[in-house]
Amino acid sequence: MLAGVLMAAPSASADFFANIARSSVIAPEDGETWRTSGQLPLTATPVERPGTPLPGDDAGDGQSELPSLPQLFAHALEHEASLTSQRLRAQAEGLEVPLAWARFKPQIDASLSRSYTRSRNIYTDGNVQSCIDDPETGVPAAGEAFERRCQGIATDTDRRLSLSQPLFSMERVRQLQKANRQRDAAWLQVETHERDLALQVAETYLDSFYYALRVDLLESKRESLDLQVRQAQRAYDLGIGDRIDLLAAQAEFDRTLADIAAARDDVIDSLTALERLTGITVDFDGFVLRELPVDGFEPPVVLAKLKDSIANNADVRLAEARRRLAHADIDTRRADYYPELTLGLSYSKRDSDDPYRDSEDKRATLQASVNLYRGGYTQTRVRQGTLLEKAAMADVANAQRQTWEQIRQYRRSIGADIKRLQALARSIDSGELYLEAADKGAALGLRDLVDVLDARADLYTQRIQYVEVFRRWLLDRLKLEAAVGDLDTNDMVNVMRQLNHIVARPATG
Repeated sequence: MLAGVLMAAPSASADFFANIARSSVIAPEDGETWRTSGQLPLTATPVERPGTPLPGDDAGDGQSELPSLPQLFAHALEHEASLTSQRLRAQAEGLEVPLAWARFKPQIDASLSRSYTRSRNIYTDGNVQSCIDDPETGVPAAGEAFERRCQGIATDTDRRLSLSQPLFSMERVRQLQKANRQRDAAWLQVETHERDLALQVAETYLDSFYYALRVDLLESKRESLDLQVRQAQRAYDLGIGDRIDLLAAQAEFDRTLADIAAARDDVIDSLTALERLTGITVDFDGFVLRELPVDGFEPPVVLAKLKDSIANNADVRLAEARRRLAHADIDTRRADYYPELTLGLSYSKRDSDDPYRDSEDKRATLQASVNLYRGGYTQTRVRQGTLLEKAAMADVANAQRQTWEQIRQYRRSIGADIKRLQALARSIDSGELYLEAADKGAALGLRDLVDVLDARADLYTQRIQYVEVFRRWLLDRLKLEAAVGDLDTNDMVNVMRQLNHIVARPATG
């Protein structure tokens, strides 16, 4: 069984921090998406397209198991629109790194322009001897070369090629560091979203499982109560029964019908939510309880060992990444105090119908600039960044406190769930013995039908309570793993194993 579930689950990916340490962003291949591995080590494994049937894994006895939770989560990773949006935004944020690198490289510009100029100056006024026409030739005395100049008309073609290379720019260095921090925070945001999606899918899955099993138990209770109502009616018709017993049986039967209607509505709501998250329609019908364990529940980890796990929580890591981003932003703002050194090379050429305007220039420049005074602008920006960093530090402290509170809360809940499961299992065993004794007592006339009805109703109620607490216990375990930063697909596999341990499909003839 475990091997079958593992086949349905995505495999482990490379470390998330190996991705964010790169200086450039590489886009995923077509048909794949990135996975982050801090809390949910999932690869970019393509999954089946939504709309295809989702079978359960084959059990050792040949009977079908529950729908695969890891496979449903793999579908959710591809289907959930908000996660897709978050990934695309993270990829866009990651492109800030190559944009920052581009500012270190030389910038080459080329331009071509053609202009027409009509001027009025000393040449056009005729006050220059060179522009007086020669009576014999009809051209200016200075020659044909001066003809266009004396007319004040010129048509020029300008070509320019320039290169600018930053030699030293602290602002560009700090901007690159900030871009890396920005990319880190963006992908940690995706990781946090994946963790939340995993918990949401698991909770919806467990809700659907519980509500479907609750309907099945209530249907069994209804069938039993229907038989009791008919028996009470027959006894009353024969004059050997009590009308109170008949009314009590009918009241319990009607109340069960109301519970079934509400439970069916809960099933539809939970399955609809699961389909919205995964794009897959699943079915939990046809499963029955086969055993309710009393012992064997793994106790929660000692609280002192969980203290160091706070730093692994996705929310804490995200808050810390944002604090580092705020610190990098301060360094970027302070970079305005540093000088910048730039090398410039240019080549320009002008061709004109006025030969005296023709030119060819080659230029090399070394330019240094420094911020001397901007009215306190840079200083104010630095103070602003410092306040933002302090706010980010407060967010880190808040995330750590909330995580520690969650760890203690989930650990206490797990312990309470285990105690309640053990008590309910023993109560169910005792209830079955009591129901058997009540049935025999009613047959011998030592007990009335009300006692049997109460015993039977209590037994079904206890079974429903057991399944509900069992669901809560599994969910609390997942939440604790998420809080300490250890949630992965293996935890979902363990959930499947626990659920398949208490339910099975009825054997067919």
